[in-house]
Amino acid sequence: MSSILDEIWIFSKDGIPIVDFARIGGVDKSMLGSFISAIKVFVKEVSKGQLRSLNVGNDKYTFTTCVQNEVILVCKSPLEVKDKKIQKITKIIADIFDDMFSLEDINNWDGDVSFFEKFKDKVDLYFKMADL
Repeated sequence: MSSILDEIWIFSKDGIPIVDFARIGGVDKSMLGSFISAIKVFVKEVSKGQLRSLNVGNDKYTFTTCVQNEVILVCKSPLEVKDKKIQKITKIIADIFDDMFSLEDINNWDGDVSFFEKFKDKVDLYFKMADL
């Protein structure tokens, strides 16, 4: 992935895992998705705001939505990476996702993760270009 982001997960707004791009597959995606969905609802009810990030141990999980707020993009990064930098990168990744996929694409997706291969390639290319 990059030195800024360790992992990226994409969930439905209900927390159902769609696809992930992770170097190490140590996180239970279903559990993470359920947790994120529940905590987002809790934050919205309590503070009438949006959950933007959450620190857990040595990691920061940053959240953004895309595809008409029907998809949640979750990015895991080291705590020492500045919020502004992570927010900028997650916005770029969400914009790439929005440009490539419509709500109809997501609703009609058959579960084959190869559907997202071009998205992964674009994100990888973005990080390679950013490292120059």
